[in-house]
Amino acid sequence: MPTPRLPAALASLALLGASALSLPATADDDMLLTVLIENVSSETTLKLANGETRRVPVAPGAYAVVRGDVILFEEGKPAGENGLEALAEDGNAEPLIAYLEKQEGVREAGMFLPGQPFTVHASPGDRLVFAAMFVESNDLFYSPGSRGIDLIDPQSRAIAGDVSPQVKLWDAGTEFNEALDTGQHQAPRQIEPNNGVAESGVVRPVSDGFAYPTTSEVLKVTLGAG
Repeated sequence: MPTPRLPAALASLALLGASALSLPATADDDMLLTVLIENVSSETTLKLANGETRRVPVAPGAYAVVRGDVILFEEGKPAGENGLEALAEDGNAEPLIAYLEKQEGVREAGMFLPGQPFTVHASPGDRLVFAAMFVESNDLFYSPGSRGIDLIDPQSRAIAGDVSPQVKLWDAGTEFNEALDTGQHQAPRQIEPNNGVAESGVVRPVSDGFAYPTTSEVLKVTLGAG
């Protein structure tokens, strides 16, 4: 079977990792951190029903540095109207980024590409939130929990190292799931965006009877000094 065509908006994603430690805070408590979200899957990670294997495709994603009550989603609640559905179903991060940029409590927001590090500014209380589509799905995405990942520790030191264990594969609950690599409403094969069967469900860790690689086989997320 030939490798499925991916829409132009979908690319592989990534960033880096190591063991967690802390960096000294700057005098004004505003620190520059580097974030690397890396696709570490191999050509044998994604196992298909026909016996073939391939690297796991992950789309470019949305990220933001937030504080206060800002979250991307709430587990057990519908995805809402913030753009998460477009990201999870079609790999389109732009609506979610546009939504984040308008929210009070969002320090900065933007798009990240697999394997390309980016820098963020952080002060005590700031957190990193992000989401990126698992492409061979109807509406699955990688993300930390709803609060995101703390960037500063209780001693006001920047957190550095591998924070990958905080990331999960989530089901947006917006479209019914189909088998990997075969669903006609999945991004690589659908006729147009947002044309799957609406689920009207809630955001939750994926559990649909289909087999997926572990998150650690796909993403590695590292924080470091900017």
